[in-house]
Amino acid sequence: MSNPPKTLVVDLSMKYGGSTSRILSILQRGEADRLTLAALAGSAISREAERLGIPQRIVGQGKTDLRILQNLVRLIRAEGYQLLDTQNIQSKFWASAAALFTDVAFVSTINSWYASEHGRASLKGRMYTALELATNHALNLYITVSERDRQALLRSGLPEDHIELIYNAVSIRTEDISGDRDWLRSTFSIPADAVVCTAVGRLVPIKGYDVLIDAVKLLEADAPHLHLLLVGDGEARAALEGQIQSLGLSQRVTLAGQQNREQVLSILKSSDLFAMPSRYEGTPIALLEAGALGRPIVASNVGGMPELVRDRQEALLVPAENPMALASALMELLGHPDFASQLARNAVRRIQTEFSLEAQFQKTMDAYRKAFLFHQSRKR
Repeated sequence: MSNPPKTLVVDLSMKYGGSTSRILSILQRGEADRLTLAALAGSAISREAERLGIPQRIVGQGKTDLRILQNLVRLIRAEGYQLLDTQNIQSKFWASAAALFTDVAFVSTINSWYASEHGRASLKGRMYTALELATNHALNLYITVSERDRQALLRSGLPEDHIELIYNAVSIRTEDISGDRDWLRSTFSIPADAVVCTAVGRLVPIKGYDVLIDAVKLLEADAPHLHLLLVGDGEARAALEGQIQSLGLSQRVTLAGQQNREQVLSILKSSDLFAMPSRYEGTPIALLEAGALGRPIVASNVGGMPELVRDRQEALLVPAENPMALASALMELLGHPDFASQLARNAVRRIQTEFSLEAQFQKTMDAYRKAFLFHQSRKR
């Protein structure tokens, strides 16, 4: 088929995350009559889709709203959707049920493999992984955003030709983003002479912000002007606030809370360094954005991050769960500004050439066509 199938992208998350940016970028590039969002009322992605003029349908009030299934089935039949693409485990649960009652192709996009993200010993990680694999009765294709996660799917017994690797991507024009050093320091009450290291993401244990705060403590004497700005919100906020207080870092660490995408980009542009100390990641949008904006990067050498930026070429990559290694990498960038600038320039070049939104969109549409053909052949 020349056109991609008429697709309903199901995202039942309430909060904004990296996967939200990814799917909004794809929806913006699609034809309005062939690519539509299904979301929850009042969710972050619904509000952003409305702001961007992206067509959407509200299918429920919350993740456990029992009307989601009947709303999806009614919507698919009424508007003639040919394919569903789900973005998280809650979306997959409801959409896989809807696929049983409708004639649609079915795609699951894995933004991070659950057993890796939550830990193999984690009950949540085991439950999500089991549910992901148990809802494959109608599945035609997986899309994954990192080679590490593709390998996890292969180990789970999925056939190779039913998995498409499509990296996350960004497209940023620095000149279109407002903000500067003075603005950042004034907005968040940071000392004028501070060197600002920013981290962006949900405040949850997997992001490793407790490790980053410990690293800042280790640098208290050697880097007295270093200031950490954490952008995001989540379940770990109270624990992080307690850690900051107990370490005496209230003047050196700022929790900025949740910010909209434009504000996040302005913050990144105005920062001196970017850190991503995660215990696991797929291919994080925030890392790509920081690299595209020319920020020197320190990140954990886990998940898909080494596939985006290479150690000592576009970033410094360190072991996860290691405050000393993280502190040492930050100190190296602070002490060698020419080296830090070279890493940043390399990152800009790599992201512009290897991770374009246009290529991501075309590969996603090709994956939808492939899934639809698999679905058609299964019916024969």
